[in-house]
Parts: sequence; structure tokens; C-alpha cells
Amino acid sequence: MTKASRVIIVGAGPTGLSAAILLRQRGHDPVVLDRRPSLKGYPAAHVANTRTMEIMAEMGVGERIWNEGDTTALSSRVVWVESMAGREYGVLPIQGAAQDARGPLSRFRSVNIAQTHMEQILHERLIELGGSVRFGHRVTDARDTATGAEVTVEEGGETQVLDCDWLLGCDGAGSTVRRSVGIEMDGPPSIARFMTIYFHADIDRFREGRRALLYWIGGAEVRGVFISFDEAGRTWAMLVPIGDAKIEDFTDKDATAIINKAIGTFDVPVELDAVSSWNMSAQVATRYREGHVLLAGDACHRFPPTGGLGMNTGIQDAHNLVWKLDAVMAGRAAPSLLDSYQQERRPIAQRNTDQSVKNLMKMAAIDEALGVPTLAPIAPDAGKGPIRIHDDAVLGIDGDSAEAKARRAAVQAAVDDQAEHFAQGAGIDLGFAYAEGVLVADGSAPPSSAPTEYRPDAHPGARLPFSSADGGFATSTLGHVAPDAITLFAQGDQWQAVADEAAQAGFPVVLRRFGPGGLDLGPRAGELLGIGPRGAVAVRPDGHVLWRDAEGRSPETLTDAVRLCTGAA
Repeated sequence: MTKASRVIIVGAGPTGLSAAILLRQRGHDPVVLDRRPSLKGYPAAHVANTRTMEIMAEMGVGERIWNEGDTTALSSRVVWVESMAGREYGVLPIQGAAQDARGPLSRFRSVNIAQTHMEQILHERLIELGGSVRFGHRVTDARDTATGAEVTVEEGGETQVLDCDWLLGCDGAGSTVRRSVGIEMDGPPSIARFMTIYFHADIDRFREGRRALLYWIGGAEVRGVFISFDEAGRTWAMLVPIGDAKIEDFTDKDATAIINKAIGTFDVPVELDAVSSWNMSAQVATRYREGHVLLAGDACHRFPPTGGLGMNTGIQDAHNLVWKLDAVMAGRAAPSLLDSYQQERRPIAQRNTDQSVKNLMKMAAIDEALGVPTLAPIAPDAGKGPIRIHDDAVLGIDGDSAEAKARRAAVQAAVDDQAEHFAQGAGIDLGFAYAEGVLVADGSAPPSSAPTEYRPDAHPGARLPFSSADGGFATSTLGHVAPDAITLFAQGDQWQAVADEAAQAGFPVVLRRFGPGGLDLGPRAGELLGIGPRGAVAVRPDGHVLWRDAEGRSPETLTDAVRLCTGAA
């Protein structure tokens, strides 16, 4: 009988809360510490992508987020303008990939929902499961020990040391946990500096006919991007490049004026909520584990927001980590299984970092086509004085001359070239696959890794393809994945004996037989899984494929695959 292991999670953002919920669902009681007095604050992220929504469904909140978020925003458009009331430079329609020729890719698509709203939903779910967050607990130090880990915590003017068997650092970009255990970051710590202005305003009349998720502002004095956080279009943030300027250089009056100049008129009432500043980084931790201390989310990777991958990658980190940690704590696996967490997730973080930087750099093509620096930092006095617009001769896009038409076409072509940046539901969301780790290669070619391409394939290491008779998540292949066992999908009865034999390797195996006389997973389930009537696919608790025998020719190799899940080499 193994003793109950104690887990401390530092940070109650989306990553930490997801880890806590997933652990609670598996029977553990993690202690969650957060330095904030409450969850109240302002969002740093706003897109829950398709894969994240599937994980939310596993946690019991997928439908709620779907209903309370904006499900239309990621299938609308992105607009580039001089100001909301000024010239329009170009429009990029965005349409989240919903299906291929064989059916829907998922029950869900990407959802626009403010990070703060998602945190509230996750926190309520954690409470429903009997968990809680200790707010106002600031971790000042963390240490790996011979038998576990320790954290030093300040709360209410007093300091205490808490010990645990496992410590998860989910405490953001400035992670105290990471720094305390000496894990370095690889990559530039700052590639740009921004001010974020949170505000409320009714700008509907400037959105008519071009309702969008994002509006990139490229004015003569004011530049940045408007982000819509709600379907009503009243809650906004503007990210403003400020370069070397200090946040103290901008008063609330300046920030309000910057918003009005970006709108293009001072006649719109602007309710200022908050102003903050931050560094845009492109870094990945050199390692994700120091003994009994593990990192997840922004604590181990920092992306530019160009692509909306940061929060999603963190939640998916937690999803990968928790089933392994659960197996170790339950005695099904050796601690060496946790080494596969970095082996699998760090390449994904590097891929997403590279993609985010690529998206950012690619936007310079719009500046080149326009002939004006829409991404350049604003001056500290940008909010002062009247609204200035670009001179006609500088832009050269006004009028019906051949030159103006050619310039407008060049700008729109540069805008069209940003499609990869705003792709949703395709390769960047669903198409990532682990090349090494807890998986057994089957000799098949890996699926495309292109950001805008995704063809479902149960290639070992990839996310299990979605197939459902009624389009629902609970009735789908993914909905039938066991949270604490290997799930074997097959059509033949002979696989029950194979599953029982493989489970003798030390990790539970459950059979999900589908087809005639079994589960109805849709008419093309076998095709989507890439197996014939005698084949089978084994899936890990995180929904990624462990092993596949397309024609049932070597079922005995399943035992070796199961052994990998115990941490055996």
C-alpha cells in the first residue's frame, strides 16, 4: 500500500487550476497557493483553442466555457486600420478548421474567453470537487529535498515552511519556484516592451460590417492592437508598443487619449480600467524538472502573444504531467516516468515559441507594403495634442489611380500572408505530435506539422482523432479515454485477452470495443484511427496515442508499450 502523496501547486492561473482539477479527479488533494488576495484581475490571454477545450471537457467545464465564451470570434476576421474611424488597410477572414472530408475534427472550436473568466470557471470547478486555493500565500523560496520538496510561504505577516512529495511550479513568467531551484531560461528575455490598457467603450459604429476579434492600429502617432474580450464588444484591451519608455511616463489621461486616438475620435466615452506594462519574451526553460520540483505553463516557457499559444500550451502541459504524476503517486509507475514530461513537452514549447516569433516577424511585411512603421514604439507624448493622420502621399493608398490600387493590393496581399498567424483548429492546435517519450513508433509517416494543415491520424505520439456518432464529446473516441489506464480501441473480441495480458506489465489496460456489438463511435472510426477490422490503437490517459497495430499482426508488442507507462526503459 503506497502512502498518499502530497502535492503543492504554486500559482492559481489556468495552468495551476487545471493541474489541481485533474489531480482532484484522480483522487488527490493538492494544496494550491497563490500570492494574489483573490482571482480578481485583468486577462493576459483570451483564446482557448480546440485542444484546450477538449481538456476542459475532461475537467467537466467544456460546455460551460463554450456557452459563456464567444464561439464566433475565432471564425470572424482580423482587421488592420489607421484608426477605428480612419482608413482601412486590409481584412483577413479567419475560419477555424472544423472538419476534413471524413467528419468533424472535434466537438469544439477555439473560443474567445478572457483568462480571468476562465479562471473563475476553473476555480468554481475545483471547489465543486472539494478543492480550494489558499489566496494571499506568497512563496518566497522553493527547494528540492532528498524525499520531496519544501516551499517557504509568507501569509498575513508570518512565514512558514511547507513540505510535500511533489511541487508544481505554475507561478508564471517570473516564477519564484523556477529561480529558487536554479533552472535557467533559454532565449531572449525581451524582444519588445508593451503597455496594456484595459478599458470599456462602445465602438460598435466603427465595427459595422467588419466585426472582428482583433483590430491592428497603425496610426501616425498611436499603434497597437485592440483585443475584444466579449461578444458584446464592450470589454477591451489595447496592447501598445512602448520600447524603452517607462510605464510611469504615461498618466491615466495619456492612456485614455491613446485609446481615443486609436478609435479616431475624442467623442467616444472611454472608461479606463487599468494600465500595466510587460516584456515580450521568447524563452523556454532549459529543463522542466529538478528532482521533486516540476514546472508548467509560463514558468517554463514565454511566448510572444502572436498566435495565442501561451495559456493553451500551459494547460496542455498540465494535462501531460498529471497522468504521469498520478501513476507515480499511485504506485503504477516509477518516478523515471516523469522524465518523459520534459522529453515530450519541451519540443512543443520550442515549436510554439518559434511559431509565435515567426508570426511576429512576418507582420513586418505589412509595414513594408504600407511604407509606415505600424509596429514601431509610440512616443511618451503620443496621447497629447489633436489626432494626426498619415499624409496621403506617404501611404499612397487613397483614390482610384493605378498606383493607389496597386499599393492597396500589395497591402492586402501582405495581410493575406498572415493567415498562418491566426489559424485556429488546424495543425497548430491539434496537429502536434510527440516524437519521443512514452510511445512506440509504428513505422508510419508522421502527420504534417504545418500550422494550417491537419489531417487526423492515430500516429503514435499524436492526439487521438475525434470520432463520434452524434458529434458529442462524451460519446467520442476522446470521451472514452480512461483517466488512469491505457485505453485500447479495437473492433475484435480477441483484444480482450491481449489487453489482460498486457496489463500484467504493471499498468491497467481497458478495452473499448467499437463497431457492431460494441460502442458506436461513428461510421468512419476505424478509418480515422488508421486500423483495419483486426487492428487496435492504445491511447494514454492524456489522449495521445501510445501504440498502434493497424492490422493486428503483432499484438504481443502491446505489453512492451504498456511497460513504458510504468517508467521502464
